[in-house]
Amino acid sequence: MTDLDERIVLTLREHAEGPVDGGRLLVGAVRRGRTRVRRRRVAAGATLSVVALIGAGVAVGPMGRLPGLGHTVTPGLAETTVAFLPPLVDGAPSAAARPDQIGKDPALLHIGLAPGGPRFLEWNVGGGKETAKIDVGGRTVTVELTSADVLRFPGAWNMPPLEGPTANLYDGTVVRAVGPDDVPIWRRYWQPAPGVYAGASVPGTDEGPLHEAAAALRLDRAYRCSGPLRLTDLPAGAEVATCASVVGTFPAAYAVVLSVRDDQGRGVSVEFQYARTALMATPPANRTIGGRPAYYDPSYNPIGARLELLDIPQAQLFAAFNHERSFSEAEATTVLLGAQVAEHLDRPDTW
Repeated sequence: MTDLDERIVLTLREHAEGPVDGGRLLVGAVRRGRTRVRRRRVAAGATLSVVALIGAGVAVGPMGRLPGLGHTVTPGLAETTVAFLPPLVDGAPSAAARPDQIGKDPALLHIGLAPGGPRFLEWNVGGGKETAKIDVGGRTVTVELTSADVLRFPGAWNMPPLEGPTANLYDGTVVRAVGPDDVPIWRRYWQPAPGVYAGASVPGTDEGPLHEAAAALRLDRAYRCSGPLRLTDLPAGAEVATCASVVGTFPAAYAVVLSVRDDQGRGVSVEFQYARTALMATPPANRTIGGRPAYYDPSYNPIGARLELLDIPQAQLFAAFNHERSFSEAEATTVLLGAQVAEHLDRPDTW
């Protein structure tokens, strides 16, 4: 376990009921974990996360300017990074057809992009809202999508409500604000389809990427949020609450995080991290679950533990949980053994 991994999990837990900010997650993790990662690479049982690949050669800037999350790519990855398109889900209603379903099913992403235009860097689904960070000509635009029933309440994921003194008409007007270091931030709110409400923001000198993102937005299909990962066996009363994916360096690396919660507020964070290159050192197995080798770390971070399956090539699959509000090890075992992982992790068309 590295401090890099610890910072990632702590940040994910902070956002368990909302969007995961990949830039904040990775920048903070890399900055604080770099020294300990170097030291622990030579320690027995060290585990190197896929984020070590994503965070290699970091240059701080918008979204951390990390490979796949901003427009700066680590040398050697630029040639392999491709636009990731999440798999289609046949028969699932689109955002345009059922606006009330936006963000309601964590298994589905309703934000689509036109081919040959902006590319996905990451996305989040849950709580009646969806968001995606996309690369538009080297600038990162955050696109948010929701429905009227969510916007009738304040605090709808940075989007203004439809009612009250701060209500917004969602008429496409662009607003300029001043962000950190006096960098302008441009925001636009509009209705791309009846009953569908969208917001977009971008830092920088001009608002152009907002309009390019809006033109590329497609709302006529639904996609699988969790990519190659599916959870098929959950404890009684539990369900997948949120889904997040970081895909900007695909096919070299990507990550999926699913938060599982029950009706008592307990749960686990199930994390899948893939790296095409051999960056991961497998820790020694200290458990056998369902006949499969596993590793249990009771002190994974200051507040929780981690249970990891060790038999998935080029990937890590583990459950991270809080000692006080989490599932038991037996319940986490149920979740992991029920996880289905696609055979070809670099071929989304097979997922």
